[in-house]
Amino acid sequence: MDYDKVFNKISEFMRTEYDSRNANCVVIGISGGIDSTVTAYVAARSLGPKRVLGLSLPDYSVTPKIDIKHGIEISKILGINYKIIEVGRGKKMITKGFPNDKLARGNFLVRLRMAILYYFAAVKGGLVVGTADKSELQLGYFTKYGDGGADIFPIADLYKTEVREFAKYLGVPDSIIRKKSSARIWRGQTAEGEIGVQYEKIDMILKKIKYDKISSESKLPNIRGVTKKDIKAVIDWIQSNRHKHEIPIPICKLE
Repeated sequence: MDYDKVFNKISEFMRTEYDSRNANCVVIGISGGIDSTVTAYVAARSLGPKRVLGLSLPDYSVTPKIDIKHGIEISKILGINYKIIEVGRGKKMITKGFPNDKLARGNFLVRLRMAILYYFAAVKGGLVVGTADKSELQLGYFTKYGDGGADIFPIADLYKTEVREFAKYLGVPDSIIRKKSSARIWRGQTAEGEIGVQYEKIDMILKKIKYDKISSESKLPNIRGVTKKDIKAVIDWIQSNRHKHEIPIPICKLE
């Protein structure tokens, strides 16, 4: 993949959206992970660092300190404005007395973070920039009206493995590129652990199937190095998250 062209296409998309909506800035959730870091790099280089506000929104009960450290480091490298807001205490206060359900609480945390991003965007006249990639969107591995509810999605036409390669092109620190992807919605959670398949294999499967046409009755394709069990696991994820694909998401298409 020609990452010069990828950068230029995403950069043009961001500037066009920014100008057409008369935005004063963009607001990005800085998690310390690969997707948010790549998004922040492209935004800062496309719009200028002073037009980017990065919000680190840790829940200290589940967010590793290294994520906060990486978020601060990236914000300083790029020269963007950033702010750290601990959201765990607010989450705990709001959900006191609620039924105890790990997934529901995790999704609530994601929606709370997105609500804060939109609060700052409203105050500053900014756009909320989503950080989802193509693998996550096709799997439905995102929270409805949480990280799946931003204004624009610049890197949403890049698979996770392509995002990692793009990160190398951009000069993202290797410590972030090698980090296991995680939504950080409960302690020890990782994306690959929850899905049950590594992203290298997930992307091979997604490229082989038509995710919007696949069903549980579809014939499983043959993919070298990938088991039928892994293919079925990915298809099951897609099937169980069909309702998330009903929401139109404005993404940068890389034709």
